Amino acid sequence: MGGRLVSTEKIAIEKEYIKISWFLILAIVVYLLLDKLLFSPSMEVHSFSQWLVPLIFLVISTGYNLFKTWLFNEEEHISEELFRYLKYFEVINLVFFFGYERLFDLMFVISLVFLFYIERINIKSLRQIAIVLIFAYIFFVFLDFVTNNVNSEDLRNLFYVFYYIFWFSSFIKIEFFEKSQTNEIDIKLRQYDENFKKLQKLNEAKEAKIKELEREISYLKEINKRLNISLGEFFNLQEISKIITQILDTNELLKFVNDVLIGVTGVDKSSILLFNKDKTELYVAFSNLPENEQKESFKQENIEWLKSVALNCENGYRNKVSSADCPFINGRATKSIMYASLATKNDKYGIILLEHIFEDVFTEDNLRFLTSIAAQVSIALENSSLYQQMRSMAMVDGLTGAFNRIYLYEFLEKEIQTSGRRYPISIALFDVDNFKKLNDTYGHLFGDKVLQTVVRIAREKVRKGDIVARYGGEEFIIVFNHLESNEAYKVVERIRRAIESETIEDNLIQTRVTVSFGIASYPLHADNVKDLIKCADVAMYRAKSSGKNCTVIYNQELEMKV
Repeated sequence: MGGRLVSTEKIAIEKEYIKISWFLILAIVVYLLLDKLLFSPSMEVHSFSQWLVPLIFLVISTGYNLFKTWLFNEEEHISEELFRYLKYFEVINLVFFFGYERLFDLMFVISLVFLFYIERINIKSLRQIAIVLIFAYIFFVFLDFVTNNVNSEDLRNLFYVFYYIFWFSSFIKIEFFEKSQTNEIDIKLRQYDENFKKLQKLNEAKEAKIKELEREISYLKEINKRLNISLGEFFNLQEISKIITQILDTNELLKFVNDVLIGVTGVDKSSILLFNKDKTELYVAFSNLPENEQKESFKQENIEWLKSVALNCENGYRNKVSSADCPFINGRATKSIMYASLATKNDKYGIILLEHIFEDVFTEDNLRFLTSIAAQVSIALENSSLYQQMRSMAMVDGLTGAFNRIYLYEFLEKEIQTSGRRYPISIALFDVDNFKKLNDTYGHLFGDKVLQTVVRIAREKVRKGDIVARYGGEEFIIVFNHLESNEAYKVVERIRRAIESETIEDNLIQTRVTVSFGIASYPLHADNVKDLIKCADVAMYRAKSSGKNCTVIYNQELEMKV
């Protein structure tokens, strides 16, 4: 059923009343037995009509009480309408029985209870009535006892006394529950009041904070307005810096930075100049100037001032310049320049130079932006340098300076994949003849000197782009790009003769060594790295068995012989 729900207080009171009802039912059973069996001996005990109404009342009351017990235990929410119907039924049932039995004083009490449940009278009034009734019945019983006129009415009156005492104690419990409920409500009200005060304080603090933020926002808007007037360089600085620090390839890094500077600052010309290894000269690493103009503008005699600025780690701008002051702008319509040095705590790398065709275009904001970019580029150049050093260490043999075996395989795999059988790649596998005997005779240190000398000569004789790698022990491989085996043979022979004629000296030791070469070519002899090296090894084995100090090109018959 819908409508308003019964309060928790009423449910608790009803549960107490159920206990009173059970006591009432039990008391009525006792009363009926005593009244009809003991105090009415003339009555026909077996007369069914005398027992019918009390039995109907007891059955209905017991069933009704059981139903209420189940309802108030199972249902958490009971509608007010259902609750009123239950009380109407209960009152009608009790009034009917007590009227039939002529127990009119109990009917009066039931009426009071009914008034309490329909909220026309409070617990305190009921309790006072119960006290009056208790004393009244005790007085009547005492009076009959004194006058020696004890009868069944006195038994009934004693029953009433016990009933009202039980009722009175139940009302004390109910009142205690009411007080506890009231205390809980008071506590909750105090908590709500405290929370409300806290919320008020928070709201006041929030309003104060909002006002403060509004003032800050107003100030920031003003700052933002000034920044927008100067330029929008700082908007993407964080993203630019993030990208800069991720690029390890120097050429790619400088191209990206150059494009960003032109795009963000709106300059006409942007150039990045880097120092050579000795820090004696600056060279153009990247510029949007035409190549012929780069060579003419940035001759060493024209950029002495730029070199001094870079070495002293200076940053600045000049809004009125001429070719007399800055020879490197000669022939261009440049009127303003801005520059920032590329340097870290550990090294100096060069300078960034921006040029504009108008005067008075650069500001402090522009310079801050360029300086920030320059700092990021400097760190990136340092990282790139360290990366190249680490990479070089990882792919170079520490003793001879030749590439190591790992790099050799990577290089060959990449070259074969790039070639795709469109152009030849030849390799020459060689080792030092009688190297073990040389090691045993002169010692391992001299043996190391021999390997270093052999590698040095080989690297001096090969073309740019060809590599010399240590394959293992005293074995080395030279990779020749775009050379057939016959063409590679000519280069190898020059290397072999140069090694043969080289005198190797170390303190008092002086000797000459020879080497044996085996040549194989892709795709003529093999189509993968493993087979290509195997073919070169077969050819070198043939060179060793043919008297050493010679070069042999691989062929299939040679493999059959080996």
